[in-house]
Amino acid sequence: MNFNSPNVMKLSRWFSLGLAAAAVFAAPFVQAQDGRKSIVVTKIAATDALLKRMSNQGVSLSIESVLQALDAQVYDRLVNTRRFNVLERSDADALLEEAGATGGTFTFAKSDYVFTIRVDSFNDRQETRRLAALGKTVMARSLEVSAIAKVTEGATGRAVGTANIQVAVRDSENRSANTVDRVGEASDDLINQATRELAHKLAMRAVDFIYPARVIGKRDRVVTINRNDESGIKVGQVWDVFVLGDELIDPDTGDTSMEEVFVGQVKVTRVTPQNSQATVLEDTGIDRGALVRLAQDVAEEEE
Repeated sequence: MNFNSPNVMKLSRWFSLGLAAAAVFAAPFVQAQDGRKSIVVTKIAATDALLKRMSNQGVSLSIESVLQALDAQVYDRLVNTRRFNVLERSDADALLEEAGATGGTFTFAKSDYVFTIRVDSFNDRQETRRLAALGKTVMARSLEVSAIAKVTEGATGRAVGTANIQVAVRDSENRSANTVDRVGEASDDLINQATRELAHKLAMRAVDFIYPARVIGKRDRVVTINRNDESGIKVGQVWDVFVLGDELIDPDTGDTSMEEVFVGQVKVTRVTPQNSQATVLEDTGIDRGALVRLAQDVAEEEE
């Protein structure tokens, strides 16, 4: 066969075009098979009142460091939940800014959900205690930060859920007796610790809004929950279990919701990179698909 003949070259060209067309039409199909929802995170900012207060206190560098670190870490945590297709946010930022300038409503139809975060409280405190007998000064620094998170539907702008997340971290150091004061700027390590913890909690709250924790397996007195070692679930936690009942209608607003019927409690005994297992403490109807919600944290028990 002469591969340089016009007929063969034409057939090859049509074959290449056919492969290209198949790839184009297959792409949406492949995307549709991915059960993950898409989400976009708008640029994280602080409230105007907080920025003004930080500027007046002379600690504006700390809040800027928090915002920059949080911006990157929330994106990273959402990607690593492996439950979302996390979209680039440049378009969302531009649309959000335009909507604010024109008084319009921001929607982002390319994404199933939009995640908006505003830092509304920040405190960088230090306590200095002089130990005269030891000739030392003990300085304890604490950093507190809280943020309001909101998840909305991309196409409609309807709020799916809101939450206020708070974290507090603290460190101490020994200093010489000659030094008793220090500029009130938190160290990078402390800021990183606070933002990592806050970013993790924010990402997990987004997951909880869109993909509630559920029982995905049950064998005798052991259930499997769809939360892994990156989700914040811990051995020793107690979780309440619910099944959905009837549809409920609020007579005042007309809003609808689903009745949640308590059917038992479980205690987490094992956490893996895939999921978690828990022992049944009480069971009046636990089955696959049941919702689970944290009832008692390990830290609360220890306190």
